[in-house]
Amino acid sequence: MSSDAAVRSATATQLAEPRIAARIPAAWWIIVGVAVLAYLLPLRALLHAPGAAMEEGFMLVFPDRVLHGAVANKDFLYLYGPGSLWALAALYKVFGTHLLVERLAGLAQLVGMAVAAGLLVRWWGRSVAVTAVVLNVMFVMPSLQLVAIPWTGGAALALGSLVALLQARHDGGDRGALWALIGGVLAGLAMLFRIDLGLALALGGAAALWALPRPIVTRAVIGTAIGLSPYLAHLALAGPATVWRGMLIDPMIHLRAARHLPVPPNPDHLVGVARVIAAFDPSWPLPRLTPPQQLFAWFLLLVVLAVALLAFGIWRVRRAPSAFRPRVLLAGALFGLGIFPQAVQRADSAHLAWVSGTLVVLLPAALAEAITLVRPAWRSSRIGFAAGVGVIIGVSLLLPTYTARRYIGAVQDSFHLPKTIEISNDGRSWYVGSDAGFADSIERLLQAVERDVKPGSRIIVGNSDMRRVPYNDTFLYYLLPRFVPGTASMEFEPGLTNRRGTTLTGEMRRADAFIASDRWLGWDEPNDAMKPGDPGPADVLHSKFCPTEDFGNGFKLFLPCPPDHPPEG
Repeated sequence: MSSDAAVRSATATQLAEPRIAARIPAAWWIIVGVAVLAYLLPLRALLHAPGAAMEEGFMLVFPDRVLHGAVANKDFLYLYGPGSLWALAALYKVFGTHLLVERLAGLAQLVGMAVAAGLLVRWWGRSVAVTAVVLNVMFVMPSLQLVAIPWTGGAALALGSLVALLQARHDGGDRGALWALIGGVLAGLAMLFRIDLGLALALGGAAALWALPRPIVTRAVIGTAIGLSPYLAHLALAGPATVWRGMLIDPMIHLRAARHLPVPPNPDHLVGVARVIAAFDPSWPLPRLTPPQQLFAWFLLLVVLAVALLAFGIWRVRRAPSAFRPRVLLAGALFGLGIFPQAVQRADSAHLAWVSGTLVVLLPAALAEAITLVRPAWRSSRIGFAAGVGVIIGVSLLLPTYTARRYIGAVQDSFHLPKTIEISNDGRSWYVGSDAGFADSIERLLQAVERDVKPGSRIIVGNSDMRRVPYNDTFLYYLLPRFVPGTASMEFEPGLTNRRGTTLTGEMRRADAFIASDRWLGWDEPNDAMKPGDPGPADVLHSKFCPTEDFGNGFKLFLPCPPDHPPEG
């Protein structure tokens, strides 16, 4: 059968479907408008919110190091693809390495992800598409704020790829081939941000392209090769063995024991950094589960939803193999299944939100599809509206601490901005909370470094017990641009940074100054994050450096001990 005949056959089958087939897909500009508005409402608060000390810190520091000639995996520890670093480095080259630039880049990634979620289900009408946008924002924004991490950029590109590949199936012919090429390029770029998105793209893409004419499939493969081609430059710069170890072996094997959390989450109490949520959990006028109970229910329902969506998608495609909307559901469900390992490897609110932002958004479309099959005489617009509103209300009632309440709180804060303290040094800014004493400790530390350490010196940020490396104040490197990070481990990853034979020992010997931030030594998670590692870095710290001043809140500055003043202990 020719490609044109295949398209005519598919179209005929779609017209033979129930009433839902007559619905007009939502216009792209409505989806974009809702996504932009959803982020404009809390934007003022998000731009002034305290930053994630390590994650947002390294998305400022690493691209800046790239601008100075450093190569990810080779010159500094980095667990993801180089795409996000290259994109941010380009922005920093033009606009400067500033927190505002990074957060606006994060905003663009988040809006792109929400838009792609809406476009994916736009075939069920305006209400379902708008609901998908809202659900994506409700899940993703509270957990990530505006941090331009690789996941949001990669997920936006990956969802965009799936949308384009499905559009290729819908259009067919030359237009379909063009969409397939675009979808392939977006898939390759997504894996340039996060290589582990490859499984989701392979599963979802296979469902979208299945049984299409060879020219369309070929265009998709060519596009993927084009999108992945920048990896050739990264392999040449860093070396194949280094990239293999840094992007695959280290994060998938060596890091798991120190970052994995129990599955399912404990319904009785939160663990690790998740306890911060309980400490800052705003009031809610309706009955709700406790935060750990919500996390437990969230995980279990996500498992059920993943299985149910996949089963429903398979059933609909088997019943109508040439129909388009069932194919969208199946492709989306398989894509969600491909990213579900994120929820298993670390079952905290952030990783559950990542999966939910691409899986729960399919639920209104699946409900609308099912209801229309049972009640074909009902108006499709009302079905879509009811399904969308019902899912939003259900999520808000069941998981308010992690979704609706935090989003509403961010919107409220944008109109009545809470007190946050801006710390500035050498033209760079960073926000902390309202604790004036904490901010003063950081400011005095920065002043001491600028006064006592020669510009261009090598500085390492760590803690006074370098055998344990659960987390790190990487943002301090960003606030000290006149100095050189003295270690490849600017982010701390237990099991990697402190493994036997760590390069950190030699780096400590060559360092000119050491900043200790001991506030993370109370880290408590049911894994190996606090397991003592190689004692070499700690031995060098206490044999070479002497503390000069204690600034409070765990911050200390160490400088090489003078000959007449040997190290203590």
